Amino acid sequence: MGIWEIDTERMKSVSFSLACVFLGIFMLHGCAQQKTLLGASQFRFDLEDESYRIRSIFYEDESEAYNELVGRKFLAADFDQDRVIDCILLGEVSLSEAQKVYEYGLSKVLKEDRLLVITPSIDRYIQENSEYHLEIRSFRPANVPPFNQFQMTHKHQFVSPQTDILVDQDADGTLDDVLKGRIPLDQAQERYAEAIRTGLQQGKLVRTDERILVKEK
Repeated sequence: MGIWEIDTERMKSVSFSLACVFLGIFMLHGCAQQKTLLGASQFRFDLEDESYRIRSIFYEDESEAYNELVGRKFLAADFDQDRVIDCILLGEVSLSEAQKVYEYGLSKVLKEDRLLVITPSIDRYIQENSEYHLEIRSFRPANVPPFNQFQMTHKHQFVSPQTDILVDQDADGTLDDVLKGRIPLDQAQERYAEAIRTGLQQGKLVRTDERILVKEK
């Protein structure tokens, strides 16, 4: 079997859809950890004289699957594999800078036809109004504290809907950074606070340990 072929017997438990991204260099191997690795793969690329890797990891019990962006001076993660960097695990790079590198790497992977897609399970709360599709996603990774991602899709765009993505690093109800888009933080904060208020009233969000998170299913 060639390095780029899919071992269908070992991949049969993975559910495919067009919603989210999973990158695969299909050289599967086991690993003696608390969780058994079903697969770990990586794609190397260069950008502006710097080398990077996009590494995909998923476990045999399907409890966790995520992508890492590895640079010489940083490590970042895309926990829900939706093409958006969620967290900087190591290093001082900004989320927006890491996102640019990640998008470039994904474009290279796509051109070389090495892209697989899956649907990971993420706790999310969705709210609609006449102007926006609002979505709060709560992440509870094992290696970092819980945090929220807030997405705003503008419905009335002349060409195509624009989506702004922001992060609440402490899940405390205050947005900290813009991951994608150009919306001012204060403007997005108004929408975020409104979504949180409604979500708490509906019982779709919960307040615990000074954090506001989407209720786990």
